[in-house]
Amino acid sequence: MTVTIRVIKSILIVASCFGLTCCSVIHPALTTDTKDRICNRSGDLKEVAAAEAIHTVHQGIIEGSNWEFDKKGNIFLEVHISIAAPGDYEIALDFHEPFENLRLHTSLGFVRAGRKETFRIGPLSHEFPKPSFVEVSLLLMKKDAGGNAYLIDEVDTYFLLDAERVNDAALKGLNTGGLTAQALLDQYAPILKTDITTNPNTGIAYFDLPPKNIAAILSGPPEAGGMDQAMIKCDLWNDQVFAEVPTVANRREFNGRKDDYFIDLPQPFNSIADPWRDIVNRYPNAIYGRLVRTPLIWEGALHRDAVVLQYWLPYYVNHLSILKTDLQGKSWIWSAGNYHEGEAENIAIVLISGPRGLEPLCAAYSKHFKGTAEPWENVRKHAPDGIPTTHPVVYVANGSHASFFSPDPGEVSCGSGIDAAMHGGGGFWYGEEDFGKVRMMPRVNEIKFGNEYDFLLFTGRFGGSYIKGATNMFNRSPYMFPYILYPKFSITGSWIAGSGVNRWIDPASEIQYQAKIPSKLGYDNSRAPFRFDTSHVRIKKEPGRIRIEDLGFVFEKDGPSPAKTVAVFFRDRTGNLQKLATFKAGVQPPSLIYIPADAVQKKTIELVACDIVVPPSPKPPLSKERHQGIFETFLATTMTLAIP
Repeated sequence: MTVTIRVIKSILIVASCFGLTCCSVIHPALTTDTKDRICNRSGDLKEVAAAEAIHTVHQGIIEGSNWEFDKKGNIFLEVHISIAAPGDYEIALDFHEPFENLRLHTSLGFVRAGRKETFRIGPLSHEFPKPSFVEVSLLLMKKDAGGNAYLIDEVDTYFLLDAERVNDAALKGLNTGGLTAQALLDQYAPILKTDITTNPNTGIAYFDLPPKNIAAILSGPPEAGGMDQAMIKCDLWNDQVFAEVPTVANRREFNGRKDDYFIDLPQPFNSIADPWRDIVNRYPNAIYGRLVRTPLIWEGALHRDAVVLQYWLPYYVNHLSILKTDLQGKSWIWSAGNYHEGEAENIAIVLISGPRGLEPLCAAYSKHFKGTAEPWENVRKHAPDGIPTTHPVVYVANGSHASFFSPDPGEVSCGSGIDAAMHGGGGFWYGEEDFGKVRMMPRVNEIKFGNEYDFLLFTGRFGGSYIKGATNMFNRSPYMFPYILYPKFSITGSWIAGSGVNRWIDPASEIQYQAKIPSKLGYDNSRAPFRFDTSHVRIKKEPGRIRIEDLGFVFEKDGPSPAKTVAVFFRDRTGNLQKLATFKAGVQPPSLIYIPADAVQKKTIELVACDIVVPPSPKPPLSKERHQGIFETFLATTMTLAIP
């Protein structure tokens, strides 16, 4: 509590009032509130503890709020208020996390009716031992003739102090081999493998589309005169009461009322068969990422300077329950279950310092509110033409987007098994050619409204589900990126089933939590020896070629593994890998291997080996040739031989 006491002593609020006849400085009174909160959350409704705290006549409303950071790290709050009746008003800031008993009152004085006022409050001096999330309730109060203050309106808001060591700033002092944060994010960007499900009764084939560019969706339909447009809507129980195009100005004005406002994506479909993909395909694809440097404990060892590559995958719509209902031959409109727009999943890759610079340690894949983590040796990597890469392969569950390490239906789903058999990998594959470079997101504290990433500042919900007749007509999407801004509340405001850890500001804790959940992969490569054996190797330079004789190899699998063969390559003088030999796992390479003399450097030869995993075959309507020449790999090793 020492830090909290220092914070309370150091906070200074100056409120500047814009829109009034003259501006004035308002001096707040600081109190510690030991009573119960006036408004308690229960689902998406607010219950009032004391009936006398609510004024029966509509007096005014808090229309929106925004927290801002200046270059010195000071925090400011901008509050938009609409006054319906004249009177003596106050604003109270009730801090909950991490300041349980801190409340600030600012007297606004007498305000006339019919006015919309904007108040800028700050700076709020603060002291935090580490990046933190702070939840604050804004209370609009009005005094009666007896001097008692009555609650007129209340909204929940937040501010987030982001980590300092993010992106390029996080790489200072580390051996990256000259790679920037952007280059590292691109180097380890995931390959997404989807599934295809065909209804045996209707013949309709369903498959997921790749993650989409959020800024492009918010900016409007890509073609001139397009009818489909994302909208900001409000009123939890009657979605059509209010609708505005989500322009920068509107997102800023209506920010802060997370229970009432949400962004509804264009989604005019009535069944799986409707051409909703035509709408989604109009928007460009995108994968978002950021790099965070943080201490992390993995398998009992502390890595003080671990580098976490976070990838955020914003999918347009989640409707696995609709798909499953459709497969059962039922009318989905009456049993939609958990359908929602604006789904986002998270992939994390951990790098640590090694002999050759930053090297991968492990990966964590989110599965709904939970997830699992595996050592890098158990992660499938993309291997076009058998050539190993550092791109992890993610098997995406059809309709739900939960991320799996394998196509095995026995892998734990963390979602009550609803998508256990929906990630077979027989569908479309999405990679760099579909996404381009990873869109690297800055620190939240550096984002301003009008920036490409300002959707991270919008505290309303992203996506809606309001289909008439559906059992979940009041369901809302999870927030744009789960756990970024609301780490402890689910879509209904109740405690989530997962870790409750903020994946954005504390990725290490979330990865450590995921590592405790068994993935049930059925194989473990983490202790399997995989290396060249040069104890008997002989190298001879012959006319026009180099002969390698008696090259050995050690590959001792610990239990079953999908890898059946090993491939050996050499790196030519241009830096590309050229295949030398392929042999079965457990068998030695050919006794004689020849390399053209002019294909390599004069003094050394670099050899690379990897195990080869054959991925699942494509499902109809895809042809068998669709995946031809595309493989996966778990393990890779490198060695350099001197040419005599």
